[in-house]
Amino acid sequence: MSAFAETLTDKERKRARIHAYFACYTGCISEVMLDSSAIIIVYLSMLGANDMLVMLSTSFSGILGMLLLIPYASVISHIGMKKGSSIACFIGCSGFLLMALAPLFGRFQQYVAIIGCLIYCAQRSLYSAAWYPMLDTFLRPQDRGSFFGTMRYSYMIVSGVLFYFVGKLMGKEPPMLLMQIIIGIAGILVMGRMYCMLRFPDNTLERTAKLNLRKSLGISMRNGPLVSYSVYACLISIAYTSLVPITLLYLKNYVKLPAGQVQIFSTIGIAGSITGFFFYGYLFKKLKIKKLEFLVHFIFLTASLLLFGLNKNMPGFIWLIGTVYFFSSYAASTFMCNNSTEMLALAKPGNKPMAMAFQQTYMNIGVSIGRTGTALILGANLLAPTWVLKGVTVCNYQTLFLLYAVIAAVLLILFPTLPAVVPKHKDYYDPVK
Repeated sequence: MSAFAETLTDKERKRARIHAYFACYTGCISEVMLDSSAIIIVYLSMLGANDMLVMLSTSFSGILGMLLLIPYASVISHIGMKKGSSIACFIGCSGFLLMALAPLFGRFQQYVAIIGCLIYCAQRSLYSAAWYPMLDTFLRPQDRGSFFGTMRYSYMIVSGVLFYFVGKLMGKEPPMLLMQIIIGIAGILVMGRMYCMLRFPDNTLERTAKLNLRKSLGISMRNGPLVSYSVYACLISIAYTSLVPITLLYLKNYVKLPAGQVQIFSTIGIAGSITGFFFYGYLFKKLKIKKLEFLVHFIFLTASLLLFGLNKNMPGFIWLIGTVYFFSSYAASTFMCNNSTEMLALAKPGNKPMAMAFQQTYMNIGVSIGRTGTALILGANLLAPTWVLKGVTVCNYQTLFLLYAVIAAVLLILFPTLPAVVPKHKDYYDPVK
């Protein structure tokens, strides 16, 4: 735990938490737009991108995180967390503005938008390498569950309300200029994140050592609980991270919902995330991390099976798939809070940036494998467009849902290896008591 957080007054810790909340309100609009909203998917489709390019754009964060998080942890230790986060915000803003300007590049517009998306995703690893160690300066162990739940619950409310009205504004055939304005504003808001993070307290007790990459990585690799949790986070990410974009593509391309309705439907997922974040602090106290981890895994598995089994011609299809989409987003938000809580519990003092980067790298490996693999499967047409199961037509998107369910089922065998299942270890693990 951070000894420095204990030296702060309640007022100072509260002020820091408020700055962290507003850093999310401004900076995470762009992240939610890319990860959980239909806006970028619709925009890239309007620019002429196919399913493979659209899915590939959702995998950039995972691919770059896998490659850059550990080197960025070393960079942060040399240039400082606040300077690193400022650079990340400038890059993120630039990437979204380039995406917004893509139609100006004529026949290259879809590739310019993809490059803008790539630039934006490149900074997410630099920001993440600074974000969690900066939070640790003012969060005590007993503050973690309620903080992450409240923070994400509140920013998802902001995002959900905003994106619902954006969906209404888009209609069936949104004009290109409107889409550009929406994306451009989201990019400019990233600078608000920088303003808030620069007001976080500086840890004057624990100096961040300039990391020896090989030595600090070795410390993390020898921490058994950190490695076991990181491997699990990697593998479960393969199974669930493509559920949201594939569901939206399924509705747009196979069910043939209009663009505005797809965007409005995506706000159901945002509502699910809001619910997960809202109840996280309460459930964390009642169930503890072990039961929450099992609950999340069970919902991922069940949601994938239901998405496979639902047919667009059955009565109440939209209501049924909306309910499944809601709970899959609920589970995803709870997983994010679980992951953040365990990240702080597993980060050994003196080696926190590397330990956190190590864990996030593994998770991003899972994200990149899941989403890039899905993109390649769609791009190479490896799955039959439709096939018949007991008289019911099943499309390629539903086949992917079945694949995700199989992966989640197999991964149940890893549960006994999680640090929360056996919380007493010789290696470093500091969970909430």
